[in-house]
Amino acid sequence: MITNSQIDLQKKNYNKGSALIVVIWVIGLLGLLVSAFAFDAHLEARITSYYRCRTKAEYLAKSGIELAELLMYKSLNAKNIPEGDVQQSEWWYQYSKRLAQGLPIRGLEQPLGAGTITLDIVPEPARRNVNLLKEDDWERLLDVGGIPQEMWGELIAAFLDWIDGDDTPRFNGAETDDYYAQLEPPYRVKNGPLDTVGELLLVKGFTKAILSGGLIGTNDANQEAFTVDGIDDILTTYGDGKVNVNAASQRVLMTLPNVDEIFAGAIIEEREGISDSEGKKEDSSYRDVNDLFARIPGLDPAVRNYVSTDSGIFRIISIGNVRGVKRNVWCIVRYANKQMVILQWREEE
Repeated sequence: MITNSQIDLQKKNYNKGSALIVVIWVIGLLGLLVSAFAFDAHLEARITSYYRCRTKAEYLAKSGIELAELLMYKSLNAKNIPEGDVQQSEWWYQYSKRLAQGLPIRGLEQPLGAGTITLDIVPEPARRNVNLLKEDDWERLLDVGGIPQEMWGELIAAFLDWIDGDDTPRFNGAETDDYYAQLEPPYRVKNGPLDTVGELLLVKGFTKAILSGGLIGTNDANQEAFTVDGIDDILTTYGDGKVNVNAASQRVLMTLPNVDEIFAGAIIEEREGISDSEGKKEDSSYRDVNDLFARIPGLDPAVRNYVSTDSGIFRIISIGNVRGVKRNVWCIVRYANKQMVILQWREEE
C-alpha cells in the first residue's frame, strides 16, 4: 500500500525532472541562438573582408594603368640609356626597353601593398584593323580562324554590306530591307565602320563561335558540329591597317600574304633574340620593314605593304589581386606627346 509520504516524494521527483527538462531546453535554445549569432557575425565578417579586398583589388588594377603610363614614358628614352648606366638596374628598364623596341609586355607582376598587379601592355597594331580588310584579307583571316571555306562568301559579303555606304546588297550579302528589317527585333545596317570588334555579332552570319571560338553547327543532318578557333583575337578597330611585326602573334602574322606557320615562327623567333649568360636579351626587334626583309629571306614582297614597326596605340590589361580576390581593368590607349589618352575602358570581375 502506497503511503502519502511516498506520493509526495514521487511528486517532488517529478517536479525536479520537469524542471531539469525545461532547463535543458532553455540551454539548447540559447545555444542555437548563440550559434546562429556567431554564424551571422562570421558571415558578415567574411563578406566585409571580401568587399574590402575587392575594393583594394579594384584600386590596384587602376594603379596598373598608371604603371603602364609610367613605362610608356620611360620607353621614350630607354634606347638612349648608355651601357652600364645605373638606370639599367632599375626594375622598369627592361620593360620600358621592350616597349621602345615595339615588343609587347606580358605578365609583368608588381607587388604593391597587400596585393599584386599583373600587367599586359600590347601594341594594338599587333592585330588587323577589321574596317580595312579586303576580301583576300578576310579569306586568309577566316582560314586562320578555322572557319569552313563554304561560309567565307556569305560572311565576307555581309560584312562589306554592313560597312559600305549604300543599301544595295551584294551577292550573298545583306542590307536593311532584305534581311535586318525582318529580324526580331529589327535593326538597321550600320553603313559605316565598326566601333568595336564585338559589333560583328550584329552582322549576318557572325556568331559567338566564329568570333571567340567554339562549336559551329551545320545544315547537313549527316555532319556533326565542329570546333573553330575564332577570330576576335586577330582583330581590332584601331590603326592604319599595318601590322606591327615586333608584337604580332603567330596567328596574326599568318593572315599576311603567303606567310605560313614556318614564316610566322621565324619572324617571332628572330625578333625575340637570344639571352646572354645573365639572362638579358640583346635588342633583336626589327628596326624597320627593310630590316625585316633582310633578316627573313623569302618573304612575299606584298608583305611590305602590310607591316610596320611603329605603335602609338596600346591594349592594356591590368589585374589587381588581393588575397585571391581579383579585379580587371581593360583599356585601349593612345600615347603621344608624353600623354596617354583613353580610347576604350572596361572593368571586369
